[in-house]
Amino acid sequence: MDKRFFLALLLTAIVIVAPPLLFQRDGARRASSGIDSSRVAPGRTDSSHIQAPSSVSVASSESRQITGTPTTSSPITSAPIETTTVETRLARYRFSSLGAAPVSVVLDSYPSRRPGAAKSAAELLPPRAALAHYRLALGPDTVTLDTVSFRVQNTPSGNGSSLVYTGTVAGRPTTVTYSVPADSFLLHVGLKVDGAPAGSALLLRLPRTLQSNEPDTLDDIRHLAVSYRLSSGDIESVAFTKLDSAESRGETRPAQWIATRNKYFLVAYRVGAKTPFMGVRLQGGPRSDKVANSITAGAILPLSTEGRAGFDIYAGPQDFERLQKLGSDLDQVNPYGGLLSGLVQPFSVIVMRVLLWIKRTTHLNYGWVLVLFGVIIRLALWPLNQGAMRTSLKMQRLQPELQALQKKFSDDPRKQQEAIMKVYKDHGMSPLSPLMGCLPMLLPMPVLFALYYVFQNTIEFRGVPFLWLPDISLRDPYFITPILMGLSMFLMSWIGMRNSPPNPQAKMMMFMMPVVLTVVFFNFASGLNLYYAVQNVAAIPQQWLLARERAKEPVAAAPMVRGVPVSAQKRRS
Repeated sequence: MDKRFFLALLLTAIVIVAPPLLFQRDGARRASSGIDSSRVAPGRTDSSHIQAPSSVSVASSESRQITGTPTTSSPITSAPIETTTVETRLARYRFSSLGAAPVSVVLDSYPSRRPGAAKSAAELLPPRAALAHYRLALGPDTVTLDTVSFRVQNTPSGNGSSLVYTGTVAGRPTTVTYSVPADSFLLHVGLKVDGAPAGSALLLRLPRTLQSNEPDTLDDIRHLAVSYRLSSGDIESVAFTKLDSAESRGETRPAQWIATRNKYFLVAYRVGAKTPFMGVRLQGGPRSDKVANSITAGAILPLSTEGRAGFDIYAGPQDFERLQKLGSDLDQVNPYGGLLSGLVQPFSVIVMRVLLWIKRTTHLNYGWVLVLFGVIIRLALWPLNQGAMRTSLKMQRLQPELQALQKKFSDDPRKQQEAIMKVYKDHGMSPLSPLMGCLPMLLPMPVLFALYYVFQNTIEFRGVPFLWLPDISLRDPYFITPILMGLSMFLMSWIGMRNSPPNPQAKMMMFMMPVVLTVVFFNFASGLNLYYAVQNVAAIPQQWLLARERAKEPVAAAPMVRGVPVSAQKRRS
């Protein structure tokens, strides 16, 4: 086996192993599933604050801080707090009349997999948290709506429900309306404040954290982040771990949406392109045992001259197709690839589209979809791999002649280069042919790299069983798939090296690479191991054909220098 095979294996190892290790998320020692430093009871103001950007005129002062403690607030009335539950085909929402805000959402269409919560539906928020926190900046007053009691009118219908909350905020009649579609995870929210002064704004605060519904709670916490899309189209993502306690970041450019997400779910506030958020503010939260599981994130939405504002709340899964239909690039709320997202994201989108298309077309289990996808990739690359094999055989035939020229002109590099170039030209090749022959071997790597991130964040694979695997998005509990991946890689390499010239380096790599990659892939998603094993098995027939063609090649003559075989010259010396 020539040096190209060694080079291809080495590059393959670098592409597969290095990026996941290089960009692996910061770890933490342990996380208790009961930790929640962000619980804030409805009706209680918190000490965190969101400072209005200087580019936004809130009331008449640009330097003031809009805090959780109101400057002027309506007293809490003695009216009882009324909780309204709205059930749809997909979720259950609870709304509180204190603050006219949604306080919880349960996704009936997604089971929780959290230890101790088996067979229950996934709940996005921890106890006593809230889906939204509202504050109104009205002239000199900043009012926290958690201190205001509203009256509610619930109007169910066949297509969903409509809730209308009415109350008085700072002496001004205020109405908050919710439209809850029956087949969506969206809440359409409208606000109307009669007599709101110019420059008034609605201050929105996202939930400080999301409750984990996964068996690996720590891994879910590591995925916690805040993302937002600027009106320019740029999408920013800030992991909870990237903000130290009490560290603040501000964004004064207009934004179209802002979201808090974990591995599979998110809560997002979205507005129209004509009425963007005019400021985004982030502040790190306290940490427990070095685990960053809370953050304060909010946005500023100016009121219109009529005192109106409207926005949507999406509280649900990071379902690729569902988010794509919502538009506004919300499907990129969880960018694949981390620092390499610019390179990985396009491949990830293509891979997801193909996998979903195969799923819709065949109605197969996602495990079989991955098997079929692996075979399709190999068949699609068959012509390119075949060309690489032809190049490999040509290089094998040329090696004796090239070695002879290197010996003959060892003392004259210029003539050596000219002679080698002439040999390449006479055989219709170029000095780049060996490198180009390696490229087909590396083409499946971007797909494999994209799948690595797809399996980390794609809810479509969540909880999908396949054969002995209870969940293809988690590691194989019996480690069968990584072992099969390693064995299939060894078999592919062994067949590919048959009838090739002796090469100690390639032989060493044939044994070393499968062992190294098996160890690295041990804790990767079992579906990823399954795909890679299928790729290797599908490549074996082509490697076998290459070995047969190599066996038919005539034995190369010994290199000649000045008409005398090199071996004879060595004996004379």
